[in-house]
Amino acid sequence: MEKEIKIVWAVKEDIPMIMKIMDTAFSLVPDESWYCTDSEYFVRRHIEEKGFTLKAVVDDEIAGFLTIRFPKDEADNLGDYVKLSEEEKRYVAHMESAAVLPSYRGMGIQKKLMAWGEEIIQKTEYKYLMGTAHPENVFSVNNFLKLGYEIVAEDEKYGGYPRYVFFKRCEADAS
Repeated sequence: MEKEIKIVWAVKEDIPMIMKIMDTAFSLVPDESWYCTDSEYFVRRHIEEKGFTLKAVVDDEIAGFLTIRFPKDEADNLGDYVKLSEEEKRYVAHMESAAVLPSYRGMGIQKKLMAWGEEIIQKTEYKYLMGTAHPENVFSVNNFLKLGYEIVAEDEKYGGYPRYVFFKRCEADAS
């Protein structure tokens, strides 16, 4: 029997488990350049004010999470890669950080989290979806591609690590 995956909003009480999932994911990557962890401060800000975080719950356990960030006019806004104007960059949402516990991998959780996040964003002012993934992280790369993102650049990010930069226009904005 297939397990039910519920995608719901993360709350600040979930932060310790999100940190644990992130640390577990980092400890299991074949190369540390594949996954960059965030600080607890970053996670807290993206539950409460700078975006939002979704969690996947299976059997009453948090199986994974996705943080979506609204960078607005911050210097690391990925909108520069698609030559968005300063005004347009205010409508960029970053698919920022995602991880799934090993016991729940293979269930499509990261893709489900991203798809649900996109549905939420489509009901907002945000028009452009962007994200990054290490070129050899085929799981994350394939999730972006399956959801219709295109690779618009390959660059060094997060202290010199190689990354594909992904872009997708929100469906609500497509003509």
